[in-house]
Amino acid sequence: MDGACGAGCSGAGRGRFLGMARAAWRGAVPARVFGGAAAQRASRALFAGHLECDCNRHGAGADAAAARDGGNDCRARSLNKRAGAAWVSDQPSGFLAKFVWTAGTFLVSAGLKFGLNIVLSYLLAPEILGVMVVVNAIRLGVELLTDMGIEQNIIHHADGLNPEFRDSAWTLQLLRGVLLSLVFAAASPLFADVYHIDVRIFLLVSLSPVIGGAHSTAIFVLVKHLEVQRRNGFELAAEALAFAVQVALALWLRSVWAPAIGLVAAVAIRTALSYLLPDARQQLRFDGAIFGRIIDFGKWIALTSLVMYAATNIDRLYLGKVAPLALLGVYGIARAIAELPTTLARRMSYQIIFPALAGTAGEARAAGMAMMASSRMIFVIGTCLALAAASAAADGLIALIYDPRYLSAGWMLSVLLLGGIFAVLANLNEALLLSVGRPALSSAANLARLATLAAAMPTGFALAGFGGAVAAVAATEALHYGYITIGLMFARLAFWRQDALALLGAAAVFIGVIALRMWFGLGDPFGGIGWKVTG
Repeated sequence: MDGACGAGCSGAGRGRFLGMARAAWRGAVPARVFGGAAAQRASRALFAGHLECDCNRHGAGADAAAARDGGNDCRARSLNKRAGAAWVSDQPSGFLAKFVWTAGTFLVSAGLKFGLNIVLSYLLAPEILGVMVVVNAIRLGVELLTDMGIEQNIIHHADGLNPEFRDSAWTLQLLRGVLLSLVFAAASPLFADVYHIDVRIFLLVSLSPVIGGAHSTAIFVLVKHLEVQRRNGFELAAEALAFAVQVALALWLRSVWAPAIGLVAAVAIRTALSYLLPDARQQLRFDGAIFGRIIDFGKWIALTSLVMYAATNIDRLYLGKVAPLALLGVYGIARAIAELPTTLARRMSYQIIFPALAGTAGEARAAGMAMMASSRMIFVIGTCLALAAASAAADGLIALIYDPRYLSAGWMLSVLLLGGIFAVLANLNEALLLSVGRPALSSAANLARLATLAAAMPTGFALAGFGGAVAAVAATEALHYGYITIGLMFARLAFWRQDALALLGAAAVFIGVIALRMWFGLGDPFGGIGWKVTG
């Protein structure tokens, strides 16, 4: 807080539980949803003045102006219509609606990516896809250099919606993009020499950071307001346009330039569309105090981002050195599919869980976790069971859909989806650590994950070839879940029973599907493990 709200406003997000606590007080929400006595205490605390509203969620008007000028207190009646609309989720069904909407739009998004994946596999050779696996991994690494978590800063800080803060954050984001593009371009000859890839591909893709850095922070405002539908609609529109452009390029060029140009075009499309969102206008603003606050909070975000990047992309970079590019292209197909549920979990985390709990404490946080518990349980159990079934049948899916050259992706996908079960849980739980202001614990867990993978992949490769390396990736996801769990123990947060039920259910489904396969003489999905690229 910068003091603008005066003594009556304790921080961002506490007023979010106003309607929820009132409903509990009146009996509209069952006590069990709130956790019994804890809920009633939260409700009484609200009316005693211990749960205050977030001044920066106010609309224009006398109360908001008074708050900015250091007025008395932020009364509950000053919550603006927008915040109220976002929190029609005063009951658990509100959280469920947000989870369902996010999952629904993500399924459409995943369908587009899956469709593009299939189209490219038929139009382009595995070697070309292998090149793009390496190039994209390096691009992501460069873009995560000096990541200050602009989105997380806007969500975390009480004045994150103020024009001064947003413009300063946007300026910092743009300057960072320019710097990273220059660094990427300068390092392109080195990357080209290490991976034996045309340097012009790297130079083209080096435009991505500066183009991406120009997008409006209006995207993050949607997250702060928990406008899940509009945020996901925006992302879906950007992905649909990018899909059309990338397919057209692949049909036209039939070379490595198609996905390379398509990658840069996708970034440009998202940036352009961000300026069609409400209140998207930005201007350069150099505010040293705000810069300092962003960097101070973002230092742990930067470390977490770098470590997370390394942990999720070291496999691509390592395999790009020790395995043929054609095999890496096949692996890229399996990896892209396996990452879809993890990406969904991450989207749930940063669009719902983190903004809903950020800035809350004590009774308010407990009530918030109780509110989302049933929605989370439906999501994690459904997702984990589906992943277990998909893992047991992934080889058949690949054989049915993909070009014969990519059949080896079947066993890879089966292995990676097993790890994906733990990755989904880890990503959901990591948002809890960020929501309570413990990014250091998240960074430590991701650092442990990176160290584990860095040791396990070469070991697995040495012992069992390519199959051993892929198994090491999946095993590391399970260990990462354990590392996040340790962090949750320190923060005293968790959904232990839900996670246990999800894991036990997934194990039962996986064993059951494998047993059915064996009964019908279909074997197991891991029979093709090895080096060879079919076709």
